[in-house]
Amino acid sequence: MKSWDVTIPIAGHAYLPIEADSEEEAIEKALDTVRLSDIENWEGLRQFNQGNICHCPSPWEAEAEQVYDSEFDGEE
Repeated sequence: MKSWDVTIPIAGHAYLPIEADSEEEAIEKALDTVRLSDIENWEGLRQFNQGNICHCPSPWEAEAEQVYDSEFDGEE
C-alpha cells in the first residue's frame, strides 16, 4: 500500500498522513478521519465567497501527494 500526505481545506487546512492505493482513496480516507487535532492552519472569515470571489485561504480543494519512504515497497 502506498503512503500519502493529504491536505483538506477547511477555511485553512488539515494535514494528516494516510495509507491508500490511490490519490482519490487517500482523500476519501482523510475526509472520513480528519479531526480537530489534525488542523495545521485556519483562519476565521466573515464569508467564504461573494459572487465569483473566494475569500478562503489556499488550498481550495483537497489534494494528496504521494510520499516515498526510505524502504522500497516494490510498487511504482
